[in-house]
Amino acid sequence: MFSRPFLFYPLILLASVLIIDKIFLLPVFHKEFLQAGNSVFYHHRKVLADRLEKDPKIKETKLALVFGDSRSYPFSELGIPAEKQSSWSLYNFSGPQGIPMYSYIWLNDLLQRGIQPQFIILSLSPEAFDDSKGFINTPFLRLGCDSECVDLVWKDIPWKDKYEFYLDRAFSIRSVELNLSLFFSRLKSGKLKEYTAFYNPEYRLVNYAKGDYLMYATTANPTEKLERDSKRISALYMKTFQLGKSQTPYVEAFLKLTREKGIKTVVIWPKVYGKYYKEYEKHNIGNVWWAGIKNLAVSYGASAIDMNSESNCELFNDASHQSVLCLVDQTKMIWDKYADPSFNK
Repeated sequence: MFSRPFLFYPLILLASVLIIDKIFLLPVFHKEFLQAGNSVFYHHRKVLADRLEKDPKIKETKLALVFGDSRSYPFSELGIPAEKQSSWSLYNFSGPQGIPMYSYIWLNDLLQRGIQPQFIILSLSPEAFDDSKGFINTPFLRLGCDSECVDLVWKDIPWKDKYEFYLDRAFSIRSVELNLSLFFSRLKSGKLKEYTAFYNPEYRLVNYAKGDYLMYATTANPTEKLERDSKRISALYMKTFQLGKSQTPYVEAFLKLTREKGIKTVVIWPKVYGKYYKEYEKHNIGNVWWAGIKNLAVSYGASAIDMNSESNCELFNDASHQSVLCLVDQTKMIWDKYADPSFNK
């Protein structure tokens, strides 16, 4: 074999790849390495929690917290009725493709810090309950779950996501989700410093308020886009929809915490574009998923609202996200009916 050194070349190549890959274990790639979208939001929520903990205003006002996915980004203080805004602070901890595990982890963390909210909005989407779509490993385990968190949720993680998790440990570059086109674009334009929050324009936009994100602000429906988008996301999420078992226990754990702490809570099913909602109807999501969520919420003293039937607003940025203008109206309704109903009495 030694007379044929070329036989060692594959082993040498593999060893070289593994050594180079370990560069991506460096803290710089895991503490503050902002690319776009998911990494920006997930990093920001850690900063937001520290801001909330140090905010002197929450001692003078009632505190509301929002948890969920990108469909609940627009819940903000701007939607609270004008006459009540001075009495409330609202922090939004929604995350991209934020599954219930992520919401529970953040609620538990904030409560352990001694933060006591008076009102909580928990936004839930049926897509997050489909374990076959891989949302647990990406983005939750990669971006929103430290080692202590992993230990807590490990027993409920499906084997497929555990397998992906182990691959991330074996090949570190996977967990970084390195966007090469973005890297070369920033390198070419001399903007590599945008990997840090201080210089990242998207982060500064998200960090401007208290976690809310108001970019979905269309005032007229882009109908052709909505029709195309409905087909696209239907193919991605609903064509092979399967109701999994991993997330419901964390909805229950979340609601158990809010009941123990005496926190008023509303569970919301966000509204989606009508053409996409037909996919929900096709898969009987109302009975297969929402009925169980609603019963669970009520059993823990929370309220439950299906915005697909309760909201009359029909403005959509895309098939999956309503316009900010709709969320402003919804927030007002929620405050008048659930958060602060006795304000004007």
